[in-house]
Amino acid sequence: MKRIRDWLALSGRGRATARGARVLRAVQRGFTLLEIMIVLAIMGLIVTGVSIKVFSQLKKAKVQAARMGVKKIIDASGRFMAGPGSGCPKGIDELIVQGELSKNDAKDPWGAPYIFRCPGTQDPEGVDVVSWGPDKADGTTDDIRSWEIQ
Repeated sequence: MKRIRDWLALSGRGRATARGARVLRAVQRGFTLLEIMIVLAIMGLIVTGVSIKVFSQLKKAKVQAARMGVKKIIDASGRFMAGPGSGCPKGIDELIVQGELSKNDAKDPWGAPYIFRCPGTQDPEGVDVVSWGPDKADGTTDDIRSWEIQ
């Protein structure tokens, strides 16, 4: 800033001095509060749009993970029943104890335990596995049922 003032003083020309004064005012001016608020508002809109997209993808990913969890339980039950002298497992805990399923696979992505029936009412030769979905309520349209995804 001092350099600009010195240059203006040394130039001695009226035209150069007026132009230098405009440059000096532009340097001193900075950003107004209104300009900063507009930029922040635009950034907020962008963040809102991105977060809406991310959260909708997260919901889809949880539904897909629940479907995969149901399939894992069905596969583990099939391996258990195919073993020598084994019938239906009494529950998911028995599949975990026998090493057919990991403990992390006992709950759906929303933290609720899977509903397990063996023999199943929909599949009398196998098992019925149900996740109540995001609303954690039985009998709603978002339920994930083993007989509907195979």
